[in-house]
Amino acid sequence: MKDWKISSENTVIDEIINYTAYSIGAFMGDGYSRFNVMPQGKGSWYTTEVSCMDLDIIERVQKEFFILSGTKYAITNRIMSSKTILFTIRASKKIVFDFYNCITVYKREVPQEIFSLSDKIKRDFLAGIFDTDGTVKKTKTSNSSMVSNNPRWQLGFSTTIRQVVEEVASLLRLLDVKPGNISEYTKGPYKTVYALHPNIRSFIDSGCYFHCKRKSNRIQDYLNHVVGSETMYAAPLTKGDDIVQACAKA
Repeated sequence: MKDWKISSENTVIDEIINYTAYSIGAFMGDGYSRFNVMPQGKGSWYTTEVSCMDLDIIERVQKEFFILSGTKYAITNRIMSSKTILFTIRASKKIVFDFYNCITVYKREVPQEIFSLSDKIKRDFLAGIFDTDGTVKKTKTSNSSMVSNNPRWQLGFSTTIRQVVEEVASLLRLLDVKPGNISEYTKGPYKTVYALHPNIRSFIDSGCYFHCKRKSNRIQDYLNHVVGSETMYAAPLTKGDDIVQACAKA
């Protein structure tokens, strides 16, 4: 556990964020917390966890939980009905519960401190929230006789809280990433989802990244296809699109 001290340049909270920005983003995406109380006042405990299908995400969160709390919590896993393995890191200390919930206002706001911290911290936070609530989709299209079955990539981020999407868009702009416009759609009968589709090339050029290997491999795949191609098609940014297609050489 790091010995947090106030310096002339940083507050304690800023210094903690320097070491935990990624896990803050991951908590906002796939995190869960609860204060548990046993019947008849027989005890209480705190639960703060992050669960997802990618072990590398959970391992990084485990390290940042340790930096904050001094405890190396075990990673557990279980097989879902879909046969997917779900990995979980679960912390029980009050300091972890208090920090992640207070800094994110119970997952409803991007921590305001991150906007004034370094670009590296901004990118680490965005990596955490994009690893969990972001996507890199690759599809194949055949929209003309000249170009058939060429791969297309689309970067996306979505959540049910519009303020979070607006603040993520603001962070992206600070890093010179073109976030596009916010769109919304209904998922199920009552849930509204808000989404961004940032320009994938500006995302890469800004130094933004995915820590999750499964998703970062798709970014690398995109680069492998577009680098060296003679032309590249990008959908209009005014529509918030980021679909990029590597066109065949003439």
